Amino acid sequence: MTADGPMPPLDSRHYYEDEDRHGNVRRYFRQRIPGTAKYRKVRLREKPDTPEFLEEFAAARAGRPYLRKGEQPKAPPPPKVVERSLRWLIQKYYKESLEFRAYDEDTKSVRRNILKALCNEPVSDTDQREVGDLPCDIPEDKIIVLVKRKAETSINSANARLKAIRKLSEWAVAEKPPLMVRNVAKGIDLLKAPKTGGHHTWDVAEIEQYVERHPPGTKAYLALWLFLLFGQRISDVAKFGRQHIRKPEHIAAKLREIHAGRWLAFRQHKNRNRSPVDLVVPILAQLEDVLAVSKKAGVLGDLTFLETSFGKPFTVKGLGNWFETQCLAAKVPGRAHGLRKAGATLAAQNGATPHQLMAIFGWKTLAQAELYTKAVQQQLMAGGAMNLLVFTPGGQESNQ
Repeated sequence: MTADGPMPPLDSRHYYEDEDRHGNVRRYFRQRIPGTAKYRKVRLREKPDTPEFLEEFAAARAGRPYLRKGEQPKAPPPPKVVERSLRWLIQKYYKESLEFRAYDEDTKSVRRNILKALCNEPVSDTDQREVGDLPCDIPEDKIIVLVKRKAETSINSANARLKAIRKLSEWAVAEKPPLMVRNVAKGIDLLKAPKTGGHHTWDVAEIEQYVERHPPGTKAYLALWLFLLFGQRISDVAKFGRQHIRKPEHIAAKLREIHAGRWLAFRQHKNRNRSPVDLVVPILAQLEDVLAVSKKAGVLGDLTFLETSFGKPFTVKGLGNWFETQCLAAKVPGRAHGLRKAGATLAAQNGATPHQLMAIFGWKTLAQAELYTKAVQQQLMAGGAMNLLVFTPGGQESNQ
């Protein structure tokens, strides 16, 4: 038997032997290629008149690779890289760009995936060549086509593609000698995504509904309060652990006057290499209670507060997916980033100034903080002025 069914007998019409200059017999499967005078030949190396030889012959006849018992199929060879092609330039970029090599592994992986997908795309519906085989100096109009093609599924993905091409071209133009004439991608504008308000901001009712489904002592309960009461991104919360905690005696005296308890010191994950932001924030009494309950219940990790069911740290994507599952179980629309927004909203409603919000959330400009303080100011002004919106039967009373 073969992988394709019963083993066919040896067909002598397709069997061919010859001798090399040392008198050794060489055996082949041979078949004429239809419409030509050429033959397809496959060398047969198993011992004749054995089941293995018949299996090897059958594999050659079926056009599939022959594998000995227990042998694993070989990985296909990587595509041949044509010099001066886009794929050739990208490979040099990975090896020789100091900026790319300085990226952290997550950023490198994302950039590689973007450029790999670009190279593997067909040029068009009528031209099945891969984009990676085109000359590396892709003209501006063709780059626009590639970006718009990606925008059919995601504006953000399209902009990420354009940014990747820009960085690649920027490096290629700056090389000595230049590998590209001009960075034409630099002059192409990023696509404007429709404003949707971003992630849903949790409200108090949704938080209470979540807690009803995930009570104290559960990992899901711990995650909720870590996101809300630290106010940080999921990429930071995924890494928070015992090593980030600062005891009161290790904190400056002035800071202890503000908060006598423990603090959390960390560098934000976002832009940590290009423009790092270091924060030291108090661990609120409410969160200390959550940590204590979680530790007693055995759901608080050590080097990361949140751990998988195997006792390992979450990846950022893994934590996001896991927390989404907890939200779906609680039938709430919010996700992890929405709790960061909820924290900013609560702080602003309780009187936090834009600069105080910047200190908590690590923002570098007032614009982001003022999104929340302006919203609260609108609510306060409307609350104080709504009584002026009065309808009086018979007309407005004169104030004179």
